[in-house]
Amino acid sequence: MRLTLFEITAIQHSAQNIFGDTVKVYLFGSRVDDNKKGGDIDLYLVPDNKDNLYEKKIKFLSALDMALGEQKIDVVIAKDKTRPIEKEAIEKGIELNLENLKIEKIFKECTKHLQRINEAYSDMSAFMPLTATKYENLSKDQVQAIDQYLFRFSKLQDSMGEKLFRVLVGRFEGNADKLSFLDVIKKMEKYIDIDIVNEWQDLRNIRNQLSHEYEDDAIEMANSINLIYAKKEVIEGIYLAIKDKCYITTQFNEA
Repeated sequence: MRLTLFEITAIQHSAQNIFGDTVKVYLFGSRVDDNKKGGDIDLYLVPDNKDNLYEKKIKFLSALDMALGEQKIDVVIAKDKTRPIEKEAIEKGIELNLENLKIEKIFKECTKHLQRINEAYSDMSAFMPLTATKYENLSKDQVQAIDQYLFRFSKLQDSMGEKLFRVLVGRFEGNADKLSFLDVIKKMEKYIDIDIVNEWQDLRNIRNQLSHEYEDDAIEMANSINLIYAKKEVIEGIYLAIKDKCYITTQFNEA
């Protein structure tokens, strides 16, 4: 989606001020596609209050002109979902909801890290598990696969632990900023049917252990890499369980 945070905020606030707090705003058209350049900002609005829609549309466009400057903006107000233009907006539109967009971005970030983990995991399968002798004789490609796995594993841990858990708990239970990390993951356990607290502590311990190992200690390095390699299914299982239960999409939802 090719809109800045400033543009999204201006559009959302202007729509709520004019159409009411419950109005839903969707972006559709060329700006939805990250691979394209330029293009008008096409907006589809679904207000609860249907009174004076034409006048409100004019006010909305004027407000956006003041906020965004010279920018070509087309606005479609929900009227008849059988109209071709509304069908397109419904099928391809993305809701401009800042909270949902933030959560969806974190999910996409985690999914990308998991994809890279699985690629490296597959590359490593040919020489795992490691022994001290294997570790001392790793090829350049094998070292790169291990580095990729460890880097992405750490990134996924950070994205989940520092972002995903806290933002989801905040979404479901209110402000989570003052909660300890332990309280956050305990609350996350209420939404999925697997143990997070103990498993996550194990993952953190293994990561800390690996970060304190010396590369010239082949036995300890091999053991630590074997441990974190074996934990791929654990972190993947936790993430996929959360995604299955808690994933928030910004795609149009008629419900």
